[in-house]
Amino acid sequence: MIMNKLQTMWSISRRKSLINCPRQYILRYSRSQTFYNHEKNNITHSLKDLVIRTSRKVMLERLEDLKNRLEWSDKMVLLKIRLGVKAEIKNERYQIIRNSYHLNNLINTAKNKINSLWKTDIFRRIISGAIKQWSCMDRKKFFSNGHIDIFCSPDISYKIQNRWNLLRIDFQGEIRNSSSELESLAMVNWAKRNKFLPTVTNKYVVNTLKYINGIWIHDKYLPNDELLQQSKQLLEKDVHEMNKLVEKMGPLLDLAQIPLSNSQTICDKCTFKPSCPAKYGLNNSKLEQNAIEYNKAKINFESNR
Repeated sequence: MIMNKLQTMWSISRRKSLINCPRQYILRYSRSQTFYNHEKNNITHSLKDLVIRTSRKVMLERLEDLKNRLEWSDKMVLLKIRLGVKAEIKNERYQIIRNSYHLNNLINTAKNKINSLWKTDIFRRIISGAIKQWSCMDRKKFFSNGHIDIFCSPDISYKIQNRWNLLRIDFQGEIRNSSSELESLAMVNWAKRNKFLPTVTNKYVVNTLKYINGIWIHDKYLPNDELLQQSKQLLEKDVHEMNKLVEKMGPLLDLAQIPLSNSQTICDKCTFKPSCPAKYGLNNSKLEQNAIEYNKAKINFESNR
């Protein structure tokens, strides 16, 4: 019998997956995924995902060189992305790239994203030296809050006057929604655990730069202790929902019990679509799943009469 794994990690990407498609969350982030990935040799990230991951690494490497007064040419940016994507593809176990034209388009788009990022107000001020005190942060570093390991590091921290600004950069941003502020404020709870940063809430400003529809969108949030508490509660609720979702599969890890996406757009972009019941149409698959759940509930009800 295969046991379900307790979910203890939170990040914005995990939260997005949980909300956008519960089945995708299970396959990508649940630690029960090891069973599925080894059994079915699933690839958990698309080429687009790998290019975005590479873009973030290249961005940070370019910033570190900027600290040493080394500026990159367009050719260097492109070369770094190509080499990074090649390494990511190897790690992800892609056997063959069937559409090199598509991959080249993704790489060129990534280069343009990074170059346009360098033209945003925040980056212009860093490059010009108007912002003198700044550092790149490591997203792999987390802090623990009870039983939850929280991955919410900013990409860059910088000081303006007497306040520290925390900046997170999203190469595949989503339009601001009702929970965006609380998601972003998790960075403050992370920063207050960092021995090099203040422990006082009003010493922070939270910033996000999201690439949406071809442009970088800048959002800014001012934290207070009440909002930080609400942010913590949001994280705790998310992890609770993650564990409820995993438990729903039962001891045999029955994926048929996991809800599908509510969005055809999300479904169309999903790496797992080739092996998903929704590969022939999301609406029909959801109707079939609802019918199965109804019949199962009916059988359980009649057996307990």
